[in-house]
Order: sequence, then C-alpha cells, then structure tokens
Amino acid sequence: MRAQRSGRIVNIGSRAGLGPDAGSSIYNASKYALEGITGALALELAPFGIQATVIEPGVFRTDFLDSSSLAQTASSITDYDDGPAGREHREWIEQNNHLQLGDPVKGAALIYEAVTTDPMPPRLPMGRDAVEVLEQRAVDDVAALAPWRERSLATAAD
Repeated sequence: MRAQRSGRIVNIGSRAGLGPDAGSSIYNASKYALEGITGALALELAPFGIQATVIEPGVFRTDFLDSSSLAQTASSITDYDDGPAGREHREWIEQNNHLQLGDPVKGAALIYEAVTTDPMPPRLPMGRDAVEVLEQRAVDDVAALAPWRERSLATAAD
C-alpha cells in the first residue's frame, strides 16, 4: 500500500471499544486496543494515501451470544454473582440472544458504504446502542474532567 500510495485498512471493533461493559473486561480491552491502533495507523499512514477506519457494531442479531460462540472460559466466582459482572450479565446474554437490535444485512450495507466512501470515516459506530454509548462517553468524559481540568492544565511546565 505504501508503494502504490493508496489503500484502506478496515478493522472490526465493537461497541465494547467505545465504553466498558461489566463482565467483558478482556473483550473490552482488546477492542479499546483496536481503537488505539487504528487511530494511530490512520495518522501514520495518511502521508502515503492510506486510510484506516474502525467499524464499531453494537449488538447485532447473530450467533455471537450463543454458548457455541460466547463460551464461559472460567468457572464463575460467587463474589461477583450479585454484581453487574455476574448473574445480571449472564441473564442479559440469555434474554437477548437472537433478539439483538442490529440487522446484519443493514449493517453489512453500511460497512460497504463507509469503506467505499472517500474519505472513509475514522470510526463508524453501528446501531442505536453503539451511537448512544459513544455519545454518552463524550458527555461523561467532559463531566469527569470538569473538577480536575484546572489542576490538570496546571501541570504544564511554565
């Protein structure tokens, strides 16, 4: 791609890369990493005419929540049962399997549109849940910064 001075890198991330979900810390970490590497690649490769984007689907009506796909990798720890990473998380998976909001056909069409557009969007949240997570994260991040903003800025060398 560098030699031809053009190209497109399309990484498939997740809504999990936009905001954390209890019970999915390792998955969240991998998707946050994908967000970071895609953003850095976009900056590093732009001088070569290479674009990079990360697709961030929310929950789509696929087999992702099936036990054949989303296997429990460890025995459950009873200390977590009453928290958001325990029983509540497992019940959500059971109740929403094959009832997810997103339509895979519409999602595929949007991905195609985004990756064939020039320029590609730097990120593409897909689905109401992904858009809401991204928007809420922005609001929450600004609110959390507010009491620390001046002190944070004051750490600059004079």
